Amino acid sequence: MTNKLQTRGAQKATTSTGTYTTASNAGTSPQGGDDDDDKVQVPAKKRSNHTQAKRRQLTQSRQKSRRGRLEMLPELNLDVLFQILSFLHPLDLLNLARTTKAFRQLLMRKSSAFVWKASLRRVEGLPVCPPDLNEPQYAYLAFYPHCHVSAMELPHPTQEFLKVMASMSRYFLKGSDSCADTFAGHGSTHFVDVEQLKAFEKEYKEVPQDRHDEFLADRRIQVCAINKHASECEAWHDDMLQGRSNARAESIFTRLKTLGYTSELDCFVTYRIKVTHRSIFDSTKVLTDREWARVRGRFVSTMNDYRISRLEEAVYNPRRKILVELYDAYVRQPAPPGATVDLLPDVVDLAHFAAFDAIIKLPEGTEVNAETFKPAFEQIPTLVQEWRADVDAQLAALVVIPGDSSTSGVAEDDFSDGPLEPAERLKLASAVFENRLGNLIVSTDLLDQPIFNRCYSNSITSQVIPGRPWSLMDERGEYPLVELFTGAAHVVRACGMDPQTATVEDMDKRDIRLRCNYCPCTTAKMDWRTAVSLLVRSQ
Repeated sequence: MTNKLQTRGAQKATTSTGTYTTASNAGTSPQGGDDDDDKVQVPAKKRSNHTQAKRRQLTQSRQKSRRGRLEMLPELNLDVLFQILSFLHPLDLLNLARTTKAFRQLLMRKSSAFVWKASLRRVEGLPVCPPDLNEPQYAYLAFYPHCHVSAMELPHPTQEFLKVMASMSRYFLKGSDSCADTFAGHGSTHFVDVEQLKAFEKEYKEVPQDRHDEFLADRRIQVCAINKHASECEAWHDDMLQGRSNARAESIFTRLKTLGYTSELDCFVTYRIKVTHRSIFDSTKVLTDREWARVRGRFVSTMNDYRISRLEEAVYNPRRKILVELYDAYVRQPAPPGATVDLLPDVVDLAHFAAFDAIIKLPEGTEVNAETFKPAFEQIPTLVQEWRADVDAQLAALVVIPGDSSTSGVAEDDFSDGPLEPAERLKLASAVFENRLGNLIVSTDLLDQPIFNRCYSNSITSQVIPGRPWSLMDERGEYPLVELFTGAAHVVRACGMDPQTATVEDMDKRDIRLRCNYCPCTTAKMDWRTAVSLLVRSQ
């Protein structure tokens, strides 16, 4: 049973020499030995010339692709090389030092400190390197986007830098669970590095008793220096972020001006645009073409809204002022002979007529004066007639007379439309409307009611022409401002008249007197108008 089972390692070793054991023949010898018949000799497989040639070709192509790269840079003259490296950003020096061993040995030498110093000096406003750090460490703290304690990536590369600079006195660690074992809290606001704390306690115990005060005084001086340097670093950090933010905002505004929104940017405060797109402006990254292509549509939509507001205020409102003056002089004149409309619309309705709206919204730069509006004023009789027909149609749609349930068996909520035209239907005695305050309004007085043009919201247009075009619906379009008072039809029917045909003039000629059945103590008789009013109060 010694060779009953053959291990995979043995099988692999046997195969590499050109011999392998088949699964069906492994361990079949009664004596437990290896018979020669159980082994099959397999000749070693030779590599084809084609495969070797292909590998050589691939190696040569890789070598050619590497030519012209930076692998020969360390072999340059040191004076020339150091002159080139001194122009790099500190973060670029860090990345370069991690590319090859040659660069690491070159840049991490103490004699190469002048290169790091020159690179750090090129960073505008960056405080000098503190004495407890060398230049590569300082560059790593200031610009590398990873935490020194944990593996998390920080939102800003300088966040860890500021944290370490102020770790002994004033920096807050908010929600850094990965750093819980490294930083210990003292009080509610201060955090210190655990290793530094342990080293401080150890050093303090090693100091003789009579030198404790001197030792603490020296450490306080160090802490003050760290605090001062941390404040300088915070100020530099804020200025750097502000500079990046300003550069990003300037890039956005420059692109918007290229799209033709210069007038909008000059007219409106740019702060309003920044507030609208706060998430885009708060970033400190350089605005790339790819990012601009992603957010361009949002800015175009906002700037188009601002363009409409600018045109309304700077271009259209002065033209509306001219229209208001011209219309005021027009309504003071006697009505032309043969006028079919006895009531003219409000100026806000006139400004929304197509003929006047087209003049008001002529392209910017077009001169508009009284002569420009003259052709539109000549169309007023026709325009007013069309406006009045539309208003009458909306009001007439509300006049649906309830049936008489006492005689015909028709339910109270079963309405029937009369055959009259809208203008004729409004002349019916049943065409009495009730507003939301419970006040009755006769159809002949409806057009004179200000509620149909009243506007409670402020707009740029209302600065010149207050109100809104005549509308039967409220400002939000949720409900009608008036509704038909169906009780008037019952009063007309009680007078023996047909509410679908009896007009106000017919009811006045009939002059029937009525008495309220719900007031037995009242013997006074009333006309039909008083009866309708009493019916409203009773409801």
